[in-house]
Formats: sequence, C-alpha cells, structure tokens
Amino acid sequence: MRSFGLGANGLCTSARVSTMHPALLLAVGLALLTGGARPASAQSQDTIRVAGTVLAPDEAAQARRLLRAELGPTSPHWTRLQDSTKRFAAAKTAFQIGRVAYPRAWSDSVLTFLREAGTRHPDPAVRAEFLFGGLQVASAAERGGTQDQFYRRLTDGHEGTHYATKARRLFDPDSQIQAGKPLPDFEIPALSDPTATYTKRDFEGQTVLIDIWGTWCGPCIRAMPHLHEAYRTHGGEDFTILSVALRDTREAVKQFRAHKWEMPWDHAFVPKGSDLQKKLRGRFDIQGLPATILVGPDGQILRVHRGVGSGKKMARAISEVLAQDLDSENAPSEGAHSEDASGQESNASL
Repeated sequence: MRSFGLGANGLCTSARVSTMHPALLLAVGLALLTGGARPASAQSQDTIRVAGTVLAPDEAAQARRLLRAELGPTSPHWTRLQDSTKRFAAAKTAFQIGRVAYPRAWSDSVLTFLREAGTRHPDPAVRAEFLFGGLQVASAAERGGTQDQFYRRLTDGHEGTHYATKARRLFDPDSQIQAGKPLPDFEIPALSDPTATYTKRDFEGQTVLIDIWGTWCGPCIRAMPHLHEAYRTHGGEDFTILSVALRDTREAVKQFRAHKWEMPWDHAFVPKGSDLQKKLRGRFDIQGLPATILVGPDGQILRVHRGVGSGKKMARAISEVLAQDLDSENAPSEGAHSEDASGQESNASL
C-alpha cells in the first residue's frame, strides 16, 4: 500500500517516496501518464492512503470527493506535502488520486484539476508544480494547444522556479527540434569505427528514427521492445534507426547489445564529456534521455518524443507515418487509369 497519510504537518508520504530522487519522481509521474485511461478494474490492486483515507482502485466516487474537499485545488495540504517531500510529490499525489477518481477520462479530468490548482492555489510554489504537472499530462496526451497554455502560464508567471527552467529545457515550443522543421546537419562517429561517421546525408530518401539514448538510462531501456518491434515491422530500404549513445562507453554499449538487446540497426557514439557532446546537446535540444526524432525522406522532422513513454509513442508514430506513405504510393495517379462512361478501363493521355 502506498501511504500519503495526514500526519502532524498535513499530508506526508511514506519514507520510500520521500527519499526518491526528483528525477525519479518525474519518471514515476510520467509513467502514470503514459499508461492511458483504463477502467479501474484493470488497474493494480494496490491501494493508496490519502489524507487519512484508504483508496482502493475501484473507489472512484470517494477519490472524487477527496479532490473536491480535503484535497481541492486550493487546499493547504498541497503546501504541507510539498514542504515535507520537496519536488513533484504534490503533483504525483494528484496523479495517483486522479487515476482512481477518473479511470475512464483521466487526462481530461486531471488537466482540469491541475489547471485550476495551478491558477487558484495561494502558494506560488504549488501553482508552479501543478502547472508543470499539467504540462507533462498535456504532452503525454498529445494536446498541443493545452500544452502551450500550461507552458506559457508556467514560464511567464513562475519564471525563476525549478519547474519553469525544466519546462524550457523539455517543452520549449520555439525549439528547432520539432515537427515541420528541417533536421540540423550533424556528423557523429560510428560506434564500431570512430574514423567513420554518420551524417544527415546518409539517410536522404529514407525515413529515419534518431534515437538518442544511453545504457544507463532506464526509460531508454524500457523503450527497447517498442523500437525493436518497429524495426522488425518496418526496417528496410524505406526505414531505419540510428541510435546515438550519450554519456556512455563503447564497451558498455557493445556489452548491452551482446547480452540484453540486439539493436540490429545503425549506431553512433558520442564520447562522454567531449566537445561533440556539448555541440550535439545544443543542436538537438537534448536536456534529458530518451529523445527520439523521426525524420522523413526529405530531411524534415515528422515527430519528436522525449522522456518516459517516448518509445511506445514513437513506435506508434512510425507505423502511422509509414502507413500514410504506403497509402500515398498505392493511390492511383490522377488520370493515369480512368474508366470511360461505359465502365471500361482506358489509358489516359499523357
């Protein structure tokens, strides 16, 4: 049972949660986001204790009452929880209660709660945290307009906070690495031969997924089944993957491929601490891993996904993009073969 009991100082998390590293809290929060809306019966049978109330996965009505009363958008308990456990604990708790309260419309309902709390709560630190949580939910749910609203409200109204800084790193709408913009030029050494390089020109005419990862990155490893399935399904002349290892060693990547995941596609390697690493981080707007960039045959960026759950989302995007390309190829050219008034096929004039 996960405990968020109401102690002497208000809400307090269990020791295990309170000692979690902030980055892990963010990862846990995003993992909750990417699970998708599903009925309570399909959720884990684990329970959570919040504000003195034990919530089972099927107690949606009780969870909704909790979010309207003791833990409403302006509740002082959010400040007490934040003070006791620091970064992201309040938003993480809201995510977990929301999972129980709104099992069939989770993202819509939680976005509404986070927007209200991020606007009305009297504590600016809580507002900033909930706005960042809303930014994460909107991104995971692929709600571009809503994501932009949360981003602007957070970065304009809470400019100097940790959350505003992190939002600019991960969600900047003015980034050069986003759909519709050309992929920047690059030249990165190959994993197998540091004297050989990969460049943007090597992938002209192909759809390519640039997967920026590391053997030390948990979310990168969790993305592996999805990348392998995408490559098994679509890999070939029209589609490939270029994995770019960051903050790693060549030996670690080779051992990973030999004993964990084969990754039977192209591999590049960026030496840890090198000038190239700094240059690449700036050019590809890399602030965390994994980062995946899907690029079309013309060099234009088609999709960008970052962080926890990006592998699954990108695998789906690859299938969608390549299916569209296939439909386009199979569609009859205008006037190439038409039927005359009698219904018989005739050759069109050239």
